Amino acid sequence: MARAGRREDDPFSVDALLRETGAVPRSLEGSVPTLRVREDDTGEGYRERLEQRAREAAAAQQRAGRRIRWVTAVCGAVVVLASLVIIAVTSESSPARQTALAPDPLAPATTTPQAVSSTPMSSSSPAPVPTVLRQSETSATSSAAPPPKTSSQAAAPPPVRTASCTVHYAVTDQWNNGFTANVYVTNTGSEALSPWTAAWTFTAGQRVTHSWNGDFSQSGSRVTMKAVSYNLTFAPGATIDIGFNGSFDRGNPPATGFTLGDARCDVV
Repeated sequence: MARAGRREDDPFSVDALLRETGAVPRSLEGSVPTLRVREDDTGEGYRERLEQRAREAAAAQQRAGRRIRWVTAVCGAVVVLASLVIIAVTSESSPARQTALAPDPLAPATTTPQAVSSTPMSSSSPAPVPTVLRQSETSATSSAAPPPKTSSQAAAPPPVRTASCTVHYAVTDQWNNGFTANVYVTNTGSEALSPWTAAWTFTAGQRVTHSWNGDFSQSGSRVTMKAVSYNLTFAPGATIDIGFNGSFDRGNPPATGFTLGDARCDVV
C-alpha cells in the first residue's frame, strides 16, 4: 500500500525503502564463508603423499585381482577333476567295457590224461623197446620188403574239400573299443545247405557281443554262426548277410579262416 502523497507509478529507490522500513544494510562480502586450508594439503610432501596413496590403491587392486585369478583357477581345476571322475565311472560301468574286460573262456581239453598206475613195474617185465628195422646188404628178404608206415602217415587227415563259398568281410562302424561288421557269405556250390554253419577266426582277441541273421557262439578266437529259423536253407548261388557287433582291446584287424560247413571260403 503506497503512502499518502505518493503515486503507485513513482520511482522508488533502495535507500528510500531502507529509510521507511528501518532495515540495516549488510555487506555481501561478510556472508562469503572462508575455506580453511589444511596443512596436509600444502607443503613440499603433498605430492609424495598423493603418489604414496595412489601406489597403495594400485597394490590393493593387484591383490584383489590375484585373489580372483586364484579362486578362478581352483574352481576350474575342481570342475575338470569332477568331469574326469564322471567319465571314468561311466566308462567302467558301460556294458561294452564290461564285455571287453571279460576273460576268454578256457578252451576244452582235447586230450585225456592217462592214468598213472601206482603199482611199480616188475623187474621181470622189461620195458618195451621200439624195434628198428635195418636193411641188410646180405638179406634179400629185407631188401624186398616195403618200408613200414610211420604213425604220422597212418593218421594223416583227410584232404579238405575245395572251396564252395566266397566271403566278403566289411567293418561298417567302429568306435574306441567296439565295432559293427557284416560278413557276406555266398554259396558257390551246387548243393543247398540246410541248416548251414559259417565260422571265422579273429586275430586280435575281438569278441562278438550281438548278432543278427545268425546265432553266434565263440570259443577263444573262433566264432561260429549257425542258421536261424527264417534262413535255415542256404540255396546255391544265394548270399547271406551275417551282421554283428563286437568289442576289442588290441586293434581290430580283419578276421581270417572263413569256412562254410567243412569247406574253406575264398575271401573277396
